[in-house]
Amino acid sequence: MAIQTSRPNSILILHNPGSRRGVEAHRFLEEKLSQEHPHLNLQWCQVLDTQETPECPERVIVMGGDGTIRLAMNWLTTHEMNIPVGLIPAGTGNNLAKGLGIPLDFESSSNLAIEGLGVRSIDTLDVTFDGRPIGKMLQIFSTGLPAMITHRFDRWRKTPLVSVPVRYCGDYFYRFLAMQALLTDRKRSFPSTIEIENEQFSSTGPAIFVGNEATIGGGFKPCPQALLDDGLLDICILPEISYFDAFHLFNQVSTGEHLDTHSNVVYRQARKIKLTQEPLPVLIDGDIAGSPEIVEIEVIPGDLSLISSKF
Repeated sequence: MAIQTSRPNSILILHNPGSRRGVEAHRFLEEKLSQEHPHLNLQWCQVLDTQETPECPERVIVMGGDGTIRLAMNWLTTHEMNIPVGLIPAGTGNNLAKGLGIPLDFESSSNLAIEGLGVRSIDTLDVTFDGRPIGKMLQIFSTGLPAMITHRFDRWRKTPLVSVPVRYCGDYFYRFLAMQALLTDRKRSFPSTIEIENEQFSSTGPAIFVGNEATIGGGFKPCPQALLDDGLLDICILPEISYFDAFHLFNQVSTGEHLDTHSNVVYRQARKIKLTQEPLPVLIDGDIAGSPEIVEIEVIPGDLSLISSKF
């Protein structure tokens, strides 16, 4: 449920100069603001520059994909700014924007980010690796095959000649790599122990997901019951599977039907989780974030205010 805010007189724009589409969005927004909103007091900051200390504005606009949005959220936490945030999606997957119903084109999303009055409070997730705080996340943590798939996807995305088609076919190409991994990878078992409040599980399956929302790269829905504002984590533990079952599980996770059709899937909702595993790569909001042995995640209800509607 959204609450109403007022139109801003001052805006801070956080951008990522390392993002190709983020640079395009930067140029677009700079021209739009100068032509249509010359009265606004504007500040521009790079999301990776944590040393800069701008004046606190009335609104923040973040330009970028899911990873940039996570960086921006931690930037705001570092600078102790608790103000409404507008999003201009400029990534490959843009899963958060899709989940919130934010338009994906620059014109519509920038109009909403600048002029929108409807604010929605959503949960964030506090994450530690091996006892060390690494900041907040917004969407989905995963370990196992998803990290391997994303590593390959990123390698293709950065390869000359094929990088452009890979970016434009992002979800489809990710699905292709996922199916390839399920059917051909010899490493499809990832031993781990999961503590969820009063329960403990041991897993040797291909993937574990901890979600604040339903969808990851490729349009997969491992946590179909996840909501951004319910104050809960959704935990999905996929079972060890044969090559024969891999194709069926692939299709089920694609549509979020695996909870109804695969009885060995473990699905829980909780406020915090502790995962112990081999030191293998993990994903946070679509980006490889390290190779921890112990991961702890806890939900922070209503921690972030997002501009979500014109009102």
